[in-house]
Amino acid sequence: MALWDNTKAIHVNNVLPTGFEGPFVNIKQLRYVTAILSTGSFSSAAACEGVSVQAVSKAMSELEGEVGEPLFIRTSSGVSPTPLGEAFGSRANKVLAEFDSLERFVRSHDRGSGMGGRFSMGFCMPPFQEVDRYCSLVKVVAERALGCQVEVLLTNGDDCVEELRAGRFDALITVGPIKADGVVCGSLGTMAPMVVMSQDNPLAKKSELTIEDISTCPVLLAPDFEHFNESVCMAYVCRGVTSELVEVCDGEAYRTFLFDRNGLSFIMGSEFLGKLEGCVVRPIAARDRLAVPICFSTLAGSGLSYLEFARALVKMKILS
Repeated sequence: MALWDNTKAIHVNNVLPTGFEGPFVNIKQLRYVTAILSTGSFSSAAACEGVSVQAVSKAMSELEGEVGEPLFIRTSSGVSPTPLGEAFGSRANKVLAEFDSLERFVRSHDRGSGMGGRFSMGFCMPPFQEVDRYCSLVKVVAERALGCQVEVLLTNGDDCVEELRAGRFDALITVGPIKADGVVCGSLGTMAPMVVMSQDNPLAKKSELTIEDISTCPVLLAPDFEHFNESVCMAYVCRGVTSELVEVCDGEAYRTFLFDRNGLSFIMGSEFLGKLEGCVVRPIAARDRLAVPICFSTLAGSGLSYLEFARALVKMKILS
């Protein structure tokens, strides 16, 4: 049962800094503000909330009209908050925390159960540029799906299962499945990889890449991320990619690989990461495109199910 509809009004003075006056805002607008602050763009915020970019933009324009000042500075590379936007967002977070706490209480009362406390999630993903934005997206989705506060921390394929067993994480998200004793793994959905390259790479002139195109350049392997390498890189080798596979260990080596060697890197969820400095991202041609599973893993007997999380992702149109 929902506590009340997302359009329920709250007096704007509850979220504006002292000295500002205004009429009313609604829960939906507050969620959009916090999602924009978390992800750094209107498009990623829209994905988090399961609505169109136009809906977020319209809601923000209406809110700024009510407030009387801009909350965000719009640029071609994304958005950044004004000082008022920062202050508004801080207060909005507190209002939403209270609202969500009350709604969880109602939901727990209805079901006779509920997940309290804090939930820690290990996100097993190579450290792409702007990957923190992806962590913010996972956090927003997980909190909505699980009904509790969620901490999302990057981890790697070599350590993630032991960290799960040791209790550092309650669950893991990986690109590709985990196969380990005592671990239950389920697919949340699929995502199609894209390809990152230097903007000066000859392939950057193409609107999409084929397996033949990819095979003309070396391809990055991410050390310590076996699930990613097996589910993406090696899967494309099985599909016919003949590129040299190169392990790249740190950020400086990554830039050298992309810019000096015209290397390619597979990437997941690039649409949520924003603009990558000096790089372009290209989709893979439909005939060569793979659907890679994004998986949710927990310890057997934990009582946690990936199904609620999967439903939230489908509703928000983040995974196929």
